[in-house]
Amino acid sequence: MKVGLTQFCVGPDPKTNAKQLESLVLQGIDDGCEFILTPEACNVIQPDRAVLQQTVSHAEEDPVFQMAQRVAAERQVFICLGSLLVQGGGEGKLVNRQILLDPAGAVINSYDKIHLFDVSIGDGQHYGESEIFAPGDEAVVSALPDTGAVLGHTICYDVRFPSLHQTLAMAGANVLLVPAAFTQKTGRAHWHTLLRARAIETGSWLLAAGTCGEHAGGRRTYGHSCVVNPWGEIVAEIASETNEELLSYALDFKDVTTARSAIPALDNARTFHLPSSL
Repeated sequence: MKVGLTQFCVGPDPKTNAKQLESLVLQGIDDGCEFILTPEACNVIQPDRAVLQQTVSHAEEDPVFQMAQRVAAERQVFICLGSLLVQGGGEGKLVNRQILLDPAGAVINSYDKIHLFDVSIGDGQHYGESEIFAPGDEAVVSALPDTGAVLGHTICYDVRFPSLHQTLAMAGANVLLVPAAFTQKTGRAHWHTLLRARAIETGSWLLAAGTCGEHAGGRRTYGHSCVVNPWGEIVAEIASETNEELLSYALDFKDVTTARSAIPALDNARTFHLPSSL
């Protein structure tokens, strides 16, 4: 299965982002990709939370969703919107939602980001996602008919939680999705290591599509979208923090079988107890 990963600098206007993203998606389709993954928050990055609340809509009304649904149906490909920031959370909060579309443009599945980024990393910015977003509480796996792919859905900060990825792989996932808007600082320190670790631990393909460049409010994200094979090797990458590009690569699912046979960590995993005296 040939996949395409989009990397671009998401702005504060969903309509503008939809046009920019469509160009990249079409590049991937023209290159023969059967599946396209976009970054996290691909419809809007807006640091002013009051403005963000006014800007985002429900998913079906979002310009990026509408574009992706139209293109998926017209060109008969799978498109996974790495995430959209949308209305629909409890207590008036937003949701960071990943949406998978089939080649007819219908929604196959959706996943709400479980782990919210509530940190201060010393770059002068506070990231308190739980202050505005409601977390999800369900892990999600999706099979793509006639491709051999079984997707494990995650978003950005989820990559720091190995148990989620192990659960997805043990439920049948052979491709882990990690769309992200990784900060420049944490990306330079941790991005490649985390991606390789999750692929190695599960013997899975890993697709990581990231935002890049400088966004509204001066926030910078790391880019470096990449494909990691089930042995933990980075086999394709947009090696830039600023380049807006489409990365394509053909996955061979025999590599999953080979990796998991060599290191059967999923089969060898055991439950255990922590003594109360510790």
